[in-house]
Amino acid sequence: MSLMSPQASSIQAPALGTDESLHLLEEMVLIRQFEQTAYLRYLQGEIPGTLHQSQGQEAVAVGVCSLLRTEDWITSTHRPHGHALAKGLDPAAGMAEIYGRETGCLGGRGGSMHLGDPALGILPSIAIVGGGITIAPGLAHALKHKGTDNVVVCFFGDGAVNEGAFHEGVNYAAALNLPVIFVCENNMYGASTPFHETTRNINVASRGESYGIPSEQADGMDVRAVRGAMQRALETARSGKGPVLLEFLTYRYVGHSRGDARGYRTKEEEAYWTAKDPIKTFGEALVEEGTATEEQVKESTKRAKKRIAEALKHAQQAPWPDPETALAPNIIYGNPPQKVEGAGPLAEDGEEDRFISIAESIRETLHRELATDPDLVLLGEDVGVPGGFGGAFGVYQGLAEEYGRDRVIDTPISEKAIIGASIGAAIGGMRTVPDLQYADFVFEAMDELVNEAAKQRYMSNGKLTIPMVLRCPVGASQRGAQHSQCPESFFMHVPGIKVLCISDPYTAKGALTAAIRDDDPVLVFEHKLLYGAKRQEAGSINTKAYVPEENFALPVGQARVRRRGKHATVVATFTELYKALELAEKLAEEGIELEVIDPVWLNPFDWDTVMESVKRTGRLVIAHEAHLTGGWGAEVSARVSDELFADLKAPVRRVASRDIPMPFSPPLEAAVLPLAEHIEAAVREVLSANHNRTESE
Repeated sequence: MSLMSPQASSIQAPALGTDESLHLLEEMVLIRQFEQTAYLRYLQGEIPGTLHQSQGQEAVAVGVCSLLRTEDWITSTHRPHGHALAKGLDPAAGMAEIYGRETGCLGGRGGSMHLGDPALGILPSIAIVGGGITIAPGLAHALKHKGTDNVVVCFFGDGAVNEGAFHEGVNYAAALNLPVIFVCENNMYGASTPFHETTRNINVASRGESYGIPSEQADGMDVRAVRGAMQRALETARSGKGPVLLEFLTYRYVGHSRGDARGYRTKEEEAYWTAKDPIKTFGEALVEEGTATEEQVKESTKRAKKRIAEALKHAQQAPWPDPETALAPNIIYGNPPQKVEGAGPLAEDGEEDRFISIAESIRETLHRELATDPDLVLLGEDVGVPGGFGGAFGVYQGLAEEYGRDRVIDTPISEKAIIGASIGAAIGGMRTVPDLQYADFVFEAMDELVNEAAKQRYMSNGKLTIPMVLRCPVGASQRGAQHSQCPESFFMHVPGIKVLCISDPYTAKGALTAAIRDDDPVLVFEHKLLYGAKRQEAGSINTKAYVPEENFALPVGQARVRRRGKHATVVATFTELYKALELAEKLAEEGIELEVIDPVWLNPFDWDTVMESVKRTGRLVIAHEAHLTGGWGAEVSARVSDELFADLKAPVRRVASRDIPMPFSPPLEAAVLPLAEHIEAAVREVLSANHNRTESE
């Protein structure tokens, strides 16, 4: 297909009256004037950062959004100005945002690439190509769960259809029959590269058949043709028939960004598309058809330009945000980390028949939270199939039968879509507990976790919360390098995500309950060898402990002192925690008293409990199965050494897995893992480092 000969449907919507036609024209002029004004001010240095524009594509934004309700949602791209304005964003709030001012729609935290206003159904736009395609199904799930006929419109460009997110998001929406209208603005270029040079099948609409959903290609330079296609899509989506894929052939008159001089285009090509200008041709058509007078068209244009002039004046005069608000924890987290009192109970005593495993404790927790909160859903692979696995480790068995498969949801094998949909549903008012079977698979969804779950609340200036709990089984168990990792340390580095490590049944119930009830995304890591479940791993450790029958919430960010001592502090998680406890029993016979701490939360980390302990003992050993380099122990060691240097009687020691991919063979695996003797050697080393000291214990 030639870049100058779009073969698209030009079927239009039913005839429009004068007022509605002039409104569409005014909205298109508004977008054009907003972008041109912003561009000129950007060149003059008034607007910081970067700017991506869409002059020429106004008919798509206006034609689509003019048919939406406030309660409908849209997701947009790094080129979001037109979509946001067409959905109802105040031009003054939009202009102030790209100026980085306090009165911007997101308080200056989003800027040009992240415009949005959740109150208007505008998700802060996503600057990662294709990023919104996995979020949109989750928002749609929330709308469907609430019993509405509202829809989600997901805008993306032609380049995004080659992202894995496109396949996963569209297939997910189709499989779950969700009300999403996927809108591809095919402007024929991905940055400067022609679409046909990177894609053999350039008919995006034809891909709908692959997912079993209706699709349509239409002329994106004709606002009435866009509305016609959109009306048909809305009839499908609102009536419960599932998603629709729309492709609008359009053209971007400006370059990809400021430095793009468009040298890769021909003058003939640009002249062809300029003649199809959606504003000029629509205004002329209204006059020719007698729908409006030439004076009315001029007045509509004048009104739009006046609105933008006022928006510009507002932005130029608006104050800068207070720099101190950049650090406000209530904007990073829905439930900001609070100072916790004490370090949790040492042990729990109770009825013998309430000594249960971690797997049983997790199942009980989920069961009772599902019963309590009708907006809570579990979703993942093999979690609800009748007679199925009940998840990779059997934790979900019986829950689908009790609560239904609309609450315990089987998903495609699509990690990006599972997490993206979980995030979207959480934004839409649900609480979600996704499952990825193995923590190793979390890397398939790093974009969704790190760029969306962690940042949407902050980018939205605190207007959004994302109550999502992702369960991730970790640890070596003779499964090889791709099913044995401990990636929890990666996420300690990401502000906006909370990180929980479960090592015993009591914590499993108390901390998991707290995580589910929390308004922020929480990643829960659980070691496979500690489950004690029906499908337990070979060599699993007996971790059964007393757990109260009713759910209870332990404070978020509270460590647990598992054993009191005065000679050295050991901070450990998972299997290393049990090795440390066994070592403490052994050394007690020698008169050496170890204090053993389970940090439980890596973020927020209970620094007070660890610092207080080390200040008393003067010695610290950290043990974890995560790799030594960059493991969470490195951060703990650095902070303790920095803040308690004068109190330390020995250098901090770390015990961890070697920096080698985990091998399969048991003896090879053992050579990589931290062993009990390694922890003992580290403890004895820090104890012996005191021999040159004169102070007594």
